[in-house]
Amino acid sequence: MAGHANNYPKLHNAAWPGVVGKGGGGEPPLSLDTMLDLTAAAEVDGIRFDGIDLFLCDPHVPIDASDGELERLAERVQSRGLAIGSVVAPVWPPTGGGAAMGGAEDRARFLKQVAGACRIARMLRGLGVRPDGVVRIDSAVAPADAGRLVRRS
Repeated sequence: MAGHANNYPKLHNAAWPGVVGKGGGGEPPLSLDTMLDLTAAAEVDGIRFDGIDLFLCDPHVPIDASDGELERLAERVQSRGLAIGSVVAPVWPPTGGGAAMGGAEDRARFLKQVAGACRIARMLRGLGVRPDGVVRIDSAVAPADAGRLVRRS
């Protein structure tokens, strides 16, 4: 953990696999271990990251990760002196989710992804690697489409 006097607010790096133009047809995504190593090594004026925030999606942390995979994840993060804070539920259609304000199938996919994210967050808290944080849940709806979807449902 950071060794500076003011330890609040916590400073976390967002470890999304496609960050900075990686992935999505360009360069390959950075591996989670690379993101963890870069985060643990970063320092400015003695200030270091306290942890990471995770997008719960392949290739880093699949939403259906097994208990064993999550235990190994916790060990990998803790071995670098980091914690996990926020986790992001993969609710957008390309990640297996669906629109919160869509039809019944979309809402079922949306809720399945939210439930998976809550399961992972709870397990990581139990493993001691996630002392606090939130489960971030987007609507999976573009602002321009939100009104149309709400009126239709």
